[in-house]
Amino acid sequence: MNAEQYSNYKEGDGELDKRSILYVSANPLSGLELRDYLDQAGCRLLDVVRPNSDILAWVLREQPDLLLIDLDTPSSALLESLEVVVSVSALPVVMLSRNRDGYLIQRAINAGVTCYEVGTIGQVELGVIVSVAIAGFERLRNLTQAMERARVRLAESYRIDRARSHLMMRLGIAEEEARVKLLSLARERKRRLVDVADSVLTVPLAMV
Repeated sequence: MNAEQYSNYKEGDGELDKRSILYVSANPLSGLELRDYLDQAGCRLLDVVRPNSDILAWVLREQPDLLLIDLDTPSSALLESLEVVVSVSALPVVMLSRNRDGYLIQRAINAGVTCYEVGTIGQVELGVIVSVAIAGFERLRNLTQAMERARVRLAESYRIDRARSHLMMRLGIAEEEARVKLLSLARERKRRLVDVADSVLTVPLAMV
């Protein structure tokens, strides 16, 4: 479909308040049908993309809130491209398919599909599916970010403990004295405690 076919759709009232959708389909619906389904789901169409297109380029250009894929059966090439899309531009992906094969569903999930539903766009509760997919995606992203922050804090704590032990051994001081020395160095140099700890571990003690 070309831009002219969807011009009326994209200019509807309140469209900017809706979730933006990039729609991938080999046999897309007519503009009016697609508008009706997406309107009911609280979504607005950015564009229609063929499955063999450069989906990553489309995603980077259009910056959709969600990628909606509507196919009879997703190909291996499409699933491989999805892995790249999700790794480069993290976003929720909803896949509507007519294929119930468990192995295919697992491959789709492994490729980054947030929600896999069997049925056509007119057969499923698209609004509910989109809401659940976005909520699940956000929850997973928040959990991943929290885990990464915890990992960083743990790594920094380990480096600070190593630096404190290093000072205790090299200077023959107690643990509390080593802790105070590290804090004092951090204040004097206006640096983070972990950065001072790294310096203690990597430069000669006389230069710390």
